[in-house]
Amino acid sequence: MSDPRIILASDNAALAAALVRQCGGSPLPGAVRSGDPEAVMTLLAGASGTDGALCVVDMDLPGEVVSCLAAAAATAKVPWLAAGSLYTPQLREQAEALDAIDFVVADPEETERVAQFACRLLKNRHCRILVVEDSAFMRRHLRGLLRRYQFRVHTAAGADMALRILEQRPDIAAVIMDYDMPGINGVELTRAIRRRFRNREVCLIGISGKAPRSISAEFLKNGGDDYLHKPFEREELYCRVLHGVEAVERMLEIKRLERLRRMFLSMLAHDLKSPAGGIVGAANLILDGICGHVGGEVREMAAVISQAGRRLCSLASNMQDLTRLETGRLEPALTIACLDGIVMERVRLAEATASGKGITIATEVAQTPPMAFDPDLLARLLDNLLSNAVKFSPPRSKVRVDLRLLGNEAVVRVRDQGPGILPEERMRLFKPFERLSARPTAGEKSLGLGLAIAEGIAVAHGGRIWVESEPGQGAAFCFALPANPDQSLVCACACE
Repeated sequence: MSDPRIILASDNAALAAALVRQCGGSPLPGAVRSGDPEAVMTLLAGASGTDGALCVVDMDLPGEVVSCLAAAAATAKVPWLAAGSLYTPQLREQAEALDAIDFVVADPEETERVAQFACRLLKNRHCRILVVEDSAFMRRHLRGLLRRYQFRVHTAAGADMALRILEQRPDIAAVIMDYDMPGINGVELTRAIRRRFRNREVCLIGISGKAPRSISAEFLKNGGDDYLHKPFEREELYCRVLHGVEAVERMLEIKRLERLRRMFLSMLAHDLKSPAGGIVGAANLILDGICGHVGGEVREMAAVISQAGRRLCSLASNMQDLTRLETGRLEPALTIACLDGIVMERVRLAEATASGKGITIATEVAQTPPMAFDPDLLARLLDNLLSNAVKFSPPRSKVRVDLRLLGNEAVVRVRDQGPGILPEERMRLFKPFERLSARPTAGEKSLGLGLAIAEGIAVAHGGRIWVESEPGQGAAFCFALPANPDQSLVCACACE
């Protein structure tokens, strides 16, 4: 396919500038403007035989000039768009009679509308639409209307053929299907497409002329996105299809950006872990006296470096866990162990950070039977809840950690004396990168990942996590895990 080019038959400088703004920043080379009809006809003749050109004709030009330009475009097989400064039924009818793609109002103060329309038409040339219609006449009619708007159109006479085409063409953006078809009707086909292509972004539009109007609700309730009742205007068809196509394009772009974000986080976490571990190791060598005797100031700086390095390692681990959660690859490596032991271990490690703010950690930990869990993941879950409690507790306050057996669950509560959680913010609490109105009491930094990861780890273990809080009265973050391990896992661990 040759490079697309917009030929503007008008001396409207504002319209030309709008076309260049819309198309110049993309792979399109912009607009060629000419107020001389002869020059435009020469450009159209030069574009003959190519499939990259689009002509925009100013309908405010004299009628005979517009007719000559339309004839030249038809001879060169260059599709053209009619634009006028004012909408009138006569201009619309004239544009349709001259076989223009459509008529668009080129408001002198809002010429961007024409430019957007023209650039969208060029974009449509890469967009595929599937028409499913048992009537050969209606298939040809719909294909002609959609091709007029530059779409690439596939047709199917029934549901089986439509499903085969969708299997072969994963880039189809929209499916237009008739309701009244032999065998599988349009509503049943809608359900079948949604079942078979669950992860595909595709717009489904139902059409019908004989079915009662209430069938539109049946289409929409069974997975359809829109509905058209025959007869309909071609502009109405295009607007409905375009809205669906652009919604699909937006969703695909969101997914693309989301994949890039996950890839970036994964790469960043991987690249951070190694140097952060080296920093911690080097600082610990100094603290342990391996590098010889050092003064108090050096030891103090080494301790600061070690602590900062550990925070960096924790951040990298959290980012890795987040990407694993979002891609469904966070799978616990279950072993049989006692939860009370790991709770006390993480509390002792958290006490070092808490002491810096004068915070004490009180515990009431019941002895628990052996349970099935991933020690590394549970350690991160507890670390996240403990660090969160220390961050939001005021200096010289108390954090309480309780572990109890309640029925078939082991329940851990980490309670702080911070500002608590506002009721309207609870829905955002366990979402990644969310920051609530409460702020850490010593200005600690946070990306808002800890609670999201804690929830993912709890759920991955078949458990749950929640918060108990009243504004101004602190918060208790709780999680519960099944207390009875899988017996097959117990036997496997015993054999090992």
